[in-house]
Amino acid sequence: MLNRKIKNIIYTAVFAAIVFVAIRFLGIAAGGGYYHIGDAFIYLAGVCLPFPYASIAGALGGSLANLTSPAAVFALPTFIIKACVAGCFTNKTAKILCVRNITAILAASVITIAGYGITYIILFGWGGLANSYGDFAQVILNAVIFAAMGAAFDKINLRRRLFYEL
Repeated sequence: MLNRKIKNIIYTAVFAAIVFVAIRFLGIAAGGGYYHIGDAFIYLAGVCLPFPYASIAGALGGSLANLTSPAAVFALPTFIIKACVAGCFTNKTAKILCVRNITAILAASVITIAGYGITYIILFGWGGLANSYGDFAQVILNAVIFAAMGAAFDKINLRRRLFYEL
């Protein structure tokens, strides 16, 4: 049996890879924004892994997706934002969809919208806030996908089977 630290590192790498693929290859550029399902997997990492590991998975996966795309200028802000987003969730419950994690969706959404809003202002001036409308759609999309995955995984006790002893 692998020790807990090695398991955490392995799962962190797996989640970072899933986040990277979900953002970089499963996204759609539309209407001045970029829509992807990567944040739903960052939320999932947050409920499956202890805090520092979940934050590392989200930060690495998201920022590497930016670094390998035309949006490389967003890599550092994404690293910070995604690390904070993952930290909103808890892995200390048997169920994915508990009150804390449902509430965390709102906190993660605020962090995402505010974080990228500040980034737009820094990079493009106040006019850059015109890009923020896409972030609202992005957080709603990811919240719905996370809730659907969480409900399905809770039904089959996936969290408990794979991660509970972490």
